[in-house]
Amino acid sequence: MGPKPVFLDVDSTIVEKNLRITNDSDEITQLLEREEQYPSKLIKPIPGFCVKTKEIGTNEKLFVNICQTDALPPPDDISESQLADICNSDEICNYKIPLSIGEVRNESDKKGIGAKAVDIAINTKFMYKIENSVLFKNFLLTVVFEGLRDKYNLHMTDERVILKNKKAYGTLQLHRIQQREIQNTIASIKGEEQILIDTNRNAQPFIQVLSSSEKSIITPKYRLFRRKGENNLCYCEIQLRAAPKSRDFMLEVGEDRVVFESKASGYFLDIYLPFSINFATSTYNTCSKILTVKMSTC
Repeated sequence: MGPKPVFLDVDSTIVEKNLRITNDSDEITQLLEREEQYPSKLIKPIPGFCVKTKEIGTNEKLFVNICQTDALPPPDDISESQLADICNSDEICNYKIPLSIGEVRNESDKKGIGAKAVDIAINTKFMYKIENSVLFKNFLLTVVFEGLRDKYNLHMTDERVILKNKKAYGTLQLHRIQQREIQNTIASIKGEEQILIDTNRNAQPFIQVLSSSEKSIITPKYRLFRRKGENNLCYCEIQLRAAPKSRDFMLEVGEDRVVFESKASGYFLDIYLPFSINFATSTYNTCSKILTVKMSTC
């Protein structure tokens, strides 16, 4: 039996701050002349393999080029058994894969029909590992498609084909990568978020258990925040250590309220919001154990 599907939380703001895609010589010149806060360099990844899939709703083809570069650091060097343990564990997943998500661009398939393509760059040594491990390859693809969904709202079908005779579709784009430590980057990006509510900032336990005559009610930790430049969007992240299955919980988002409940796990959360909501979408990452609600505000 293969590994169960897992998802790795991808912070798209980190990618956006550290990666810029250029499509022509004018843009390259502008990038070279622009003063950066951190030293950076332009790199062009090497082709690896290409995955073909289709977008849900439009049925438009998407070609995902998994490419490689030494400019990105590799993830922690773990074995297949360790990765399997991580995937099957109820603990929060701390295994992260450094990757660069490029811009989605228009291409045409071999019949001349319009399609889309996007480049995903990973470390060269890690590319070698996934080429020799089905488990690592499946894990990476899960991370990649979750990242595309979070960054571009691209929802793809489960039908995915790795092309045999083509390592990349279209022309791979140049990437500008800033030369700084990953941890410093993450710390810097935290300043891009305006925290509205963050229940992790107090000294209380990760999960607060309240007394009940019938069954213990678990109030999960959560945070409510906005990202810089997204004034009409607000995010709510709910941390679920017990990791309920998506079919085992109920999420309701009203005009100014978010209600989350999982009877199987004992979770209950009722949040009144300091604003009104137009519409909302949600994603649940089974690896990070985080339910993210993305809300458009009035």
